[in-house]
Amino acid sequence: MGENGEDKYYYNNYNYNKAHNDLDKHVNMASVALVLGLISIPFCFFMYTGIILGGIAITFAILSKGTAKKLLPQAKKAIIYGSIGIVLGYGIIISSVHTIMTDPGYYQQLNSFSEQYYGVSFDEMLKEVGITK
Repeated sequence: MGENGEDKYYYNNYNYNKAHNDLDKHVNMASVALVLGLISIPFCFFMYTGIILGGIAITFAILSKGTAKKLLPQAKKAIIYGSIGIVLGYGIIISSVHTIMTDPGYYQQLNSFSEQYYGVSFDEMLKEVGITK
């Protein structure tokens, strides 16, 4: 057992150097997870990209643990950032749908875009599915 204990990460400890070793595959995966988690936060404004990147970040962070007792510090941060990206992504989707369905101006824009792209208005699409507004 080292002077700082086996589970702590200090500069003069072997475990700190092991956690920041670029050659270790688990550290690399945790670092990639951290980057994906950070990227997922601003990308949640682009459809489902933030949700997907956040999910991949959390998965990589959990997989980076391997047979170790604890998660690496990068993996813990990746889980936090990935979760924030997922929650923000779903929040933005829910608020966008709520705004479109409650604001008549945006709803009319959705109808006109739907007619331009698909040839059928959004109201007619909803009637085909069986939803009446």
